[in-house]
Amino acid sequence: MNIRPREQEQAARWKSNAIRTVVTTIKNEGPFLLEWLCYHRLIGFNRFVIYSNDCTDGTHEMLQILDAAGIVSHYDNGTLLPGLPEDPQRRAYSRAIALPEVQNSDWVAVLDGDEFFTVNVGEGTLDDLFAALPPRTDAVAAQWRIFGNGGVIPFRDDLQIRQFTLASPKDVPFTHSQFAVKSMFRPLPVQQLGVHRPVFKNFYGMPAHPLLFVNGSGEDVTTPLLRSRWTTSPKMAGYDLCHVNHYMIRSSEVFLMKRWRGTANSSNAERINFDYYDQHNLNVVPETGITRWADRVDEARAELFGLIPELGGLHATAIEEYRKQIDRLKAQLQAEAPDQYVRLFDPAILEAETRRRQAELKARRERAEATRPVALDEAEAAAPAQARPVIRSPILLTPLHADAVVPTMPLSAMTPWVEPAADPAPAPETAAAPAEAEPRPDVPPQWLIDLRRSPWRRGFYHSEEEFAALHVERERAHLFVSFDNLSQVGDEQIDREAWGYEFARKSNWSQLGIFAFRANWFRNDVLFDYLRHLRDSGLFARYQTVTFSGTSMGAYAACAFSSLAPGAQVIAFSPQSTLSPALVPWETRFPSGRLANWKGDFADAAGETASAERVFLIYDPLEAADRAHVDRFSGPNITFLPTPLAGHKTALRLRQSELLSKVVRGLATRTLDETGFHRLYRSARMQPWYLDALGARLLGRRRLDWVLRLSRIARQNGRPNVARMLEARAAGLEPKSR
Repeated sequence: MNIRPREQEQAARWKSNAIRTVVTTIKNEGPFLLEWLCYHRLIGFNRFVIYSNDCTDGTHEMLQILDAAGIVSHYDNGTLLPGLPEDPQRRAYSRAIALPEVQNSDWVAVLDGDEFFTVNVGEGTLDDLFAALPPRTDAVAAQWRIFGNGGVIPFRDDLQIRQFTLASPKDVPFTHSQFAVKSMFRPLPVQQLGVHRPVFKNFYGMPAHPLLFVNGSGEDVTTPLLRSRWTTSPKMAGYDLCHVNHYMIRSSEVFLMKRWRGTANSSNAERINFDYYDQHNLNVVPETGITRWADRVDEARAELFGLIPELGGLHATAIEEYRKQIDRLKAQLQAEAPDQYVRLFDPAILEAETRRRQAELKARRERAEATRPVALDEAEAAAPAQARPVIRSPILLTPLHADAVVPTMPLSAMTPWVEPAADPAPAPETAAAPAEAEPRPDVPPQWLIDLRRSPWRRGFYHSEEEFAALHVERERAHLFVSFDNLSQVGDEQIDREAWGYEFARKSNWSQLGIFAFRANWFRNDVLFDYLRHLRDSGLFARYQTVTFSGTSMGAYAACAFSSLAPGAQVIAFSPQSTLSPALVPWETRFPSGRLANWKGDFADAAGETASAERVFLIYDPLEAADRAHVDRFSGPNITFLPTPLAGHKTALRLRQSELLSKVVRGLATRTLDETGFHRLYRSARMQPWYLDALGARLLGRRRLDWVLRLSRIARQNGRPNVARMLEARAAGLEPKSR
C-alpha cells in the first residue's frame, strides 16, 4: 500500500547513514561466500539479509552458523510460498521488503553473490562515498563492470578480487547488459525490491515528494531511471564515485560448474550457456582498483575461521567437493563435447580471444575518434540553420537477394498521415525555457547489435503505432515467425527483444518477430495489410520451412496469420482460437482482448490453419477455457499435445523444465514426434511447479494420504523443500471421509 509519509518522516530519511544493509540471494556459493561477506563488511556494510535456496555444498550450514553468531540474518528460500513468485530471487525480494531490518535501514543495496560494490573515492569505504554524494540523495545507480576469466583456467581457493583483473570498458558497449546498474537506495521511497533497481512508490518523484537518483559519478539521472530502466548508455554512466564488479564468469572451471548448477537468480539453468559465456567473458581492459582490499580480506577471513572454527571446516569441505565435481564435469564435457572443452580449457584459445577483444576495442575507439564531430567556428555557429526539407520516401524493407527488386510500401498505404501546412503559422514568442540536458542514447537491443556486428547483417525493423516488425535473416533453411504475448505489451525497455529471439539466434534461424504495443490481440488493419505486403513481396516464399509460433495472445496470432504462408507449420502454446463474443461467449478472460474489433479478416484462428502443413497445439486439458479453444480446431493437420498441470503457462513451464527449446526445435525440424513429446513432458514431473500443482489438486480433493505420499516421492527425488511445503499444507487438512 502506498502510504504517503509525513513531512518530518520524509526529511528524516536523509539524516543518517549509519545502517547499511545488503540483501542477497545465494545458491551453492560455499567456496566464495566468506570472501564476499568479509569484503563488504570491510568497506562499511553492517547488516546482511541473505536468502539461500537448494544448497548442497554447505552454504546453507555456513549461513546458519553466521546467523547464530549475529553476523548475518539468514532465511531459507527454497520453499514455494502461497502468493509469492516461483522464481527464487523475486520470491526473496518480496519477502525482504517487509522485514524490519530492511525497512529501518538507512541504505539498502541488492547484490548477488558474485557482485562486489566498489567505492572509487577516498579510501574506498562507504563513508567516503556518502561524503561525496550530493545532499539528499535517495538512490545510487552503480554501473556493472563485467569481469571475464582473464585467461585463468583452474579453480583455486584464492580471492576473486585478486585473480580477475580484466573487465568491460567504460566507453564502448560489447554486450547489451554491459551498462546495467545495481542500486543502493534509501528504503522509505521504495515499494518493491528489484534485481537492478527498486520500484519506487508512485508519488515519489513528484514535487511534493522529491527524489534524487544519481549515477556512479553523483550526476542526476532521476528522469530516465525513476520508473523502469535498469541500463544506461556510455554517456549516462558514471564511475567516479562507485561501480559494481561483477564476476560473471570467474575461471573456466568455475564457469563449467556455474553451467551445471544454475543460479539463485532463476529456475532456468539453460540461460548459462556458451552464448552467455561469449557475451560476458569480457577480458578487455584492466580494472584493479578493488585489489587494494585483497590482503585485508584474507586477514578478515582468517579471523573468522579463528573465531568460528566450524566455518573453516565447512569452507574446506566446500572447496574439496567443488574440486571433485569440476573433475567429473570436465571428464564428461571432454567425452561429450570436445569442441566446447577446448574452448574453455585451451590457453591459446583464451589468449587469442582476449587479444581479439582488445583489438576490437582499439579499432572502435579509433573509428569513434575519426568520426567525432568537429566544432564549428563562431561565424558558422551564429549563422541561422537552414530548414531541412521533408523527404517523402517509401519504407525500405529487406531485399530478397542480391539482385532482387527491393519491395516497398508507400507511407499512404500504412498510416493516414496528415500533410503539414505549406507555411505554418509562427509560434508566439515566449520567454526561453531553461536549457535541458541533451538526451543520452539508450543501450541498443541485442538484435540491433547483431544486425551491425554479427555475420548476419541483413534485416529490417519497421514500427507502427500498435505494432512493430523485426526481420533478421540468417540461414535460408528456416524462418521463425513469432508474436509477442500479453506480458510483453507493457515493456517499454529500448532493448526489448522479439518473442523467441534468443532461441532463433542460437539456432541460426531467420526470424520475423512481431512486437505488440497494445493488448488488442493483433487486431489491427494496418498490421493485416503489412503482413500481406510481406507475403506478396515473397518474404515467406524464400525460406524452405516457415514456423509460426507464440504463446496465449501470440499463439492466437501464430494460428491466425499462418494462412499467409500456406504449407507453414504452427507451434502454439495455450492458444485462444478467437475472442469474438459471437464465437466464444463462454470466454470471460482477457477483457482488453475481448474489447478489440473481432469483425473482418483473421478473426477465427481455428479456420485460418487449414492451409498449414502441421499445427501443434500445446495446452493443459485441465484448464477448461484453454481446452475449449483447442477443441475448436479440427483437421488432419492438427496435433494435440496435452500438458496436464502446466496451467495456462505451458511455454513458461517447459522453459522452467529446460524443455522449451528442445520442443520447438524438435517439432519444427521433424526430429520430435508425438510420442517423443510425451516422453519429454513426463521428465518434468519432478519439477517444483509440477509437484506444487499436483499437490494443490490433491489438496482440493482433500486427499491427505496422497499429499503425504507425494511429499515422500518429492523428498526421495531431491526436492526436500517441496516436500516440506506439501507436508505443511497437509498439516491443516482434514482427511477425506470415506
